[in-house]
Formats: sequence, C-alpha cells, structure tokens
Amino acid sequence: MPRPLHPSPRPSTDGGWPPVLALAAITLLVQGGTLMSLGVLLPGMAADFGQAGGGITIFLLAMSLASLTVGWALGKAGVRPVLLIGILLSAAGFALAAMAQQRPVLMAGMALSGLGVGASTIVPGIAVITRHHVARRGLALAIFLGAAVAAGAVVPPLVGAAMTCWTWRAAMLLCAAAIMLACPPLVLIVPGGRADVAPEPAAGRDAPWRALGSGNFRRILLAMTLLQLAINGVLFAAVDCLMTQGLGQSGAVLAYSSANLVGLPALLAGGMLADRIGARRSLIATALLLAAGTMALLGAGMMGMAGVWLFVLLWGVASALPGQSGSMLLADVVKEEAFARLLGLNTAVVSLLGALAPLWTDQMRAAGGGYGLPISVYAALALAAAPLIASVRPSKADAG
Repeated sequence: MPRPLHPSPRPSTDGGWPPVLALAAITLLVQGGTLMSLGVLLPGMAADFGQAGGGITIFLLAMSLASLTVGWALGKAGVRPVLLIGILLSAAGFALAAMAQQRPVLMAGMALSGLGVGASTIVPGIAVITRHHVARRGLALAIFLGAAVAAGAVVPPLVGAAMTCWTWRAAMLLCAAAIMLACPPLVLIVPGGRADVAPEPAAGRDAPWRALGSGNFRRILLAMTLLQLAINGVLFAAVDCLMTQGLGQSGAVLAYSSANLVGLPALLAGGMLADRIGARRSLIATALLLAAGTMALLGAGMMGMAGVWLFVLLWGVASALPGQSGSMLLADVVKEEAFARLLGLNTAVVSLLGALAPLWTDQMRAAGGGYGLPISVYAALALAAAPLIASVRPSKADAG
C-alpha cells in the first residue's frame, strides 16, 4: 500500500508559517503582475500589435508545460534555485515583451515569462507546503492558494492605474521591476534542499514512473481534469450566460467578481475541513457542490436574483477548492520521492486539457442554441468526478 507523503511529522524541516507566507507573497506578486494582469494589458498591446491574443495563449501554454519539468528540477537542483530562476524568467520575459517592437519578440517575451510563472508559483509552492508543513497543511495551502486568488483582485487595478498614468509598456516594466526587487529576498525564507529527498533515494529513483501505472494516480488525474473542465467552462462563460438570462452587464460582472471573491474564505474553511475529515472526503464534497453550483448558473432566468446569488455562493465556494484538496489527496497516495514530479505532471495535463473548455463551450452553445447544453455538460463532468475520487484508496487520515 502506498504510504502517505508524511507518515509522521518532521519538526526539524518544518519552518512554521514564515515559509508559507513567503511563498504566498511570491505567488501574489508574480502571478498578479503577470498572469492576472494580462487582461488589463491586452488592449494596449493590441493597439500596437494588432492582435495580441496569441501572446497570451503562448504565455498560458508555456506556463502549463513548465509544470512538466518543475517537479523534476525541484528534486535535482533544489527548491531555492528553481524559485529564483522562475522569478528571474518571469521578470525578464515581461520586460522583454514590454520593450518589443516586433511580434516575434513579444511572443518570445511572453513565453519566457510563462515559463517563469510556472516555475515559481503553484507547483513549487504546493510541493514545499505539503512536505514541510505537515500538521496543518490544509490551512497552509488555503493561505498559499488564496494569494493566487487575491492576486487577481489586488494587482490588476494597480496595473490599470499605471497604464492610465503612463503606457502599457511602462506598466509592464513596473511589474517586472516589482517582481525582480521584491521576490528574491523572499526565497531565502523558503526551506532549501531538494523537494523529493527520501530515506532510500536509490530505491525510489523510478517511483514517479511506477506511480504512472497506479490506478490511484490515474483516477486522481482524470477526476481533476473533469473538475478543471467544469470550472473553466463556467469561468469564461458566466458573464455572458447571466446576460442572456436578462441580467445587465454591470450586474453580471458583479456576480462573477463576487463568486471569485467567495473563494478566499472558502479556501480557509475548506483547508481546515480537509485537515479534519481528510482530503478524499473533502474533494468528493467539492465535486458535488461544483455540480450543483454549475447548474445554479441557469437559475437566474427562473429565480431572478435569488438564482444569481445561489450560483455565486455554491460555485464560488466549490471552484476554489479542487487545487487544495486534490493536491492533498495526491500527496496521500503517492510516495514522497515521487510527489513533486507527479504534481507537476498532474498540473500540466489538467491545465492543458482544461484550456479546451472555452472552445467546447462555443461549439456546444452553437449546437444547442444557448447555454443550457454546455452548462449541463459541465455539471455532469463535475458530478462524474465524485465516484472517481471515491474509488481512490483512502489515506491514513481518511481511515482514522
């Protein structure tokens, strides 16, 4: 039986809360100044380059593909070198894109920055927290992932203000400078060493590849992919779907923003709950809640504002939790020396397949003549994830 990531606490490697806060701050600055601000920067970039959407696509693809190698690099080079390289790439790529005069240079800068974001935020942060913060890892992950949510609310308005005062290029350079100056000192607070060190490194050298044949890993990967498709399908369609049901644009945007903000307290509550009842039960509940919240999106036409706020509460809570409890469940069922690399593989596959949701939404909407078909399909995907998660072998936390 695969042992959990941590059969017992290891106080000598637990740095307490400062490393969690440092990783959260790095994620807030790096993702907030790059990924979360791209939508604000896009109009200015499009004015100079015609269409700049291709740059954002390359950024997202590079960020997803970086996850494939980050887990391996964490085990070979160590946590701090990987974080530092990712931070430098994020800033350098954004600065290159800001100074670009030709489209190929813009694309190269966006690709470099995407690689850097993938190497310095979610995968290394989750790997370090699940290894070094055992006792209350659910709450620790909530704080860390909450920083990514907060990044989308805090940083883009500042970037927009900088664009108003100067230009989009100056705003991008300002983001690059903030990342370059503020993040490297935070790396020193993060525990050093390799992320996959185990008592028997020789015996565990091929553990990640053995785990690929594990039914537990395959079920988690498939379940997380279904959940990500369900989340992305609603994420990029919620505003338009609410407007087609009679809600005004400002009301639809307010509902969408409120649903995202609900994710912050949901992460804290969900982390504490997962610590108490186990990651498997928590993820099953999340899948069921996401299915209900997705269907609630169609309630605005029947129940008016009551349906809107039902969607805000149910979907807002559920959409924030899979990354948290899913990572905890993966840590429970794979060996410690395999976790960082399997987390990177899982993140890359889920991100790449989840990116197909907007395209599928357009196709299903055209076929069905509205949002009824795509929203129902995404709710069914979330519901289908629940029995997959239930079939994962329980961890010691669940059994206890």
